Amino acid sequence: MGITKNFAVFDCDAHINDPTKIWDYVPASKKELVRNTYWRSDDEAWLNGTQPVMGGGNGHFTGYNPICIAGPQMNKKIMRKLNTMALTEEQKAYLHHDGALDPHARVKEMDLMGIDQVLVIPTMVIMHLPFATNAEGVEAFCQAYNDFLVDWCAEERGRLFGAALLPVQDPERTAKEIVRAAGLGHPVGLIRPIDANARYPNDDAPTMLSGGGPYDPVFRAFEETGMVLGMHTFPAPSYPHPLGVEYLASPGELFSRAGTDSQTFSFIHEMQVWLAQVLLTGFLDRYPKLKMAVFESNAEWLAYTLETCDRLFRLYAKERPPWAKRLPSEAFYDQCVISFESDEMGVFYQWRQYQNIGIWASDAYHHDGADSWSAIANMTKAGVPPEVQEQLLGGNARRMYGIEPKLFVTEEPPPIERPAWFPQGPELDEWAEIVAHPREHAEELAKMAAAAGSAVTSGGMRTSRGGY
Repeated sequence: MGITKNFAVFDCDAHINDPTKIWDYVPASKKELVRNTYWRSDDEAWLNGTQPVMGGGNGHFTGYNPICIAGPQMNKKIMRKLNTMALTEEQKAYLHHDGALDPHARVKEMDLMGIDQVLVIPTMVIMHLPFATNAEGVEAFCQAYNDFLVDWCAEERGRLFGAALLPVQDPERTAKEIVRAAGLGHPVGLIRPIDANARYPNDDAPTMLSGGGPYDPVFRAFEETGMVLGMHTFPAPSYPHPLGVEYLASPGELFSRAGTDSQTFSFIHEMQVWLAQVLLTGFLDRYPKLKMAVFESNAEWLAYTLETCDRLFRLYAKERPPWAKRLPSEAFYDQCVISFESDEMGVFYQWRQYQNIGIWASDAYHHDGADSWSAIANMTKAGVPPEVQEQLLGGNARRMYGIEPKLFVTEEPPPIERPAWFPQGPELDEWAEIVAHPREHAEELAKMAAAAGSAVTSGGMRTSRGGY
């Protein structure tokens, strides 16, 4: 018998794969401007008119599209196996989840995944747009995206909600778009917490440390509209900085320069750097009505971070700005939430610390995406009480966003009938055990390598997280 639930699950961070229809919403008078800011087709994408970047279309990948892979009843074992297989065009089409682009397909897949409502967030736009240099072009693109999102969500009203893009290159334009997007009904405004153009968040330092500063109107606009500030991280860039000078744009670049995997570390490190600034400068005391959501950065590290920030806050009491009144942990618990994913057992075992601030994210349709049924199973295994599961899987997010619950899915569906080539059953379990413990299975791995000959990687750009 499958899992059942009697409450509405709200997925606080899931993605759409930046549908090309977005660019239809750019006014004719702005088309050329936006083309020279950020534009993509299914086969190519361009930043600042001349910098080729990976836009996420199917044409960018030799195998399946990893941005559209983690849908209903997919898991990391399956996707890891698929990443070793040479797939036909028909097989790649089978693996492509149309809910990454189409709202009606999205809802059908949500039903299978036990998701009643969702906040949708773009994908490669978050990676590239902060590095665009034309503020007017960024503003035009953000307006087009936010207008597109209204119509996209309206196709399945009550189930789909949108996170607005903001032109952070210019704080005046940012504040203006916050007001406009809030008026459109978007509950969240997205900002990536990096210094992409040698400005944000550096220009925000006066706001944090001494008051005022150019980004003060941005945070005032969030307070006045009630829109949630959504901090969403991403991997460090792999292309030259657009200003033509060398500077550190993302903390994740430190890992790249050290020759390690920036995709694994960048998500968390980007957020930890930003959050340390926020918590230790009394930023949230300066903006007591600001609501902030931490996305795409996992959550197991937060408990220790809050404890450490509290200790430093007390230690340097005489060096704090005058408005810094609350302990960092108190400020966070009062004004913030943080997303977690289905396999974060550390969050579930510490559920008392997360029960009012944790918001579940599927991260579909990216590589590490998962359904709500696996989250419920892991919470139950960790001893999370049913009423707390309801908070973590929807109650906290809806409270933050001001959204009424709507229940559509109550029972886990039976297994999907898969084609014979699809990784499944005991054969998949045996393979996953071997590759998960290579030292213990060196002989089996050698035989697998010999049988496979020269390995073919089907996934294009491989990643241990859902960035791309």
